[in-house]
Amino acid sequence: MKKWLYLSICILLLVPALAQGQKIYQLSGLVISENGQEPIPFVTVQINSSRRGAIGNDEGFYSIPVTRFDTIFFTHVGYHRSMLIVENYLREYRRENATYIYAIHYMLEDTLTLPEVMIFPYDTPEELRTAIINMEAQGSPEAIARANLSPEVIDAIIQTLPIDGEERLLIGREMYYEYYQSRQLIQTASIDPIAAMRLLQYVAEKAKRKRDKNLNYWE
Repeated sequence: MKKWLYLSICILLLVPALAQGQKIYQLSGLVISENGQEPIPFVTVQINSSRRGAIGNDEGFYSIPVTRFDTIFFTHVGYHRSMLIVENYLREYRRENATYIYAIHYMLEDTLTLPEVMIFPYDTPEELRTAIINMEAQGSPEAIARANLSPEVIDAIIQTLPIDGEERLLIGREMYYEYYQSRQLIQTASIDPIAAMRLLQYVAEKAKRKRDKNLNYWE
């Protein structure tokens, strides 16, 4: 089903070119960021500002049928719109007789600088300065830091933090040792029967080799 759907889309894209008797090229390529030299995923590839086009994959690859008179436009959020003129590409690389053409296209990041915005809790900067000056000191920085690092504060913070995987493992180990020390849990050694069988086979094989070896055979 997908094969027939893809074939139908290709035929619809090729109908205008076939009607005019133009040669069809299969253009495949890679879209790369000019700044970071990394593939740009899901780039919109559009032909002549029309409905003909394609979307690149997550690795920046695209493939689309074109004619020599087409202009390919590349657009992506965060990048400047750029284009590729097929006729200039064919002339520069002398690929008029080829059916499959390949191109690596670079896009430049669009850096947008927003204007500076200043936010004040008061109507004017003067009112803010006056409020800071009239603010009563709550203590020295050393006293504030010592109060924030008190055992009570740290314990309250610990109680509100979620337990991660490593902490769960430590708690499990502490509970195991506690049960073991109180004789509620008896430690037993488990034996893997497959490993024991392989060990016995190895010992028997080494003993057989030792009995059968001669002066010309050393292990």
